[in-house]
Amino acid sequence: MKKLKIIVLALVAFTISMSFNSCKPKNAGNTVSADAAGKVYVAPGKYDEFYNFVSGGFSGQMSVYGLPSGRLLRVIPVFSVDPEKDGVTAKKQNQC
Repeated sequence: MKKLKIIVLALVAFTISMSFNSCKPKNAGNTVSADAAGKVYVAPGKYDEFYNFVSGGFSGQMSVYGLPSGRLLRVIPVFSVDPEKDGVTAKKQNQC
């Protein structure tokens, strides 16, 4: 009886271990491949095919991402002062 339990347990363990191996799709290549990076590469100075405009939520800004490269191209302040746009001068003009 004890020998039968060991055989059944070994059979169940073997079946489970073989099922993990069968989860991989038949035509799946190596996940770490140079082709994946080559498909999304955009050389410096070249334009992306698409652009993603993303809301910053409560931060009061919008971000622009180039697709398929995934580069962050620009952060646009909408409801906040941008130091690049000389927010100090704007504050001084409002005080007068």
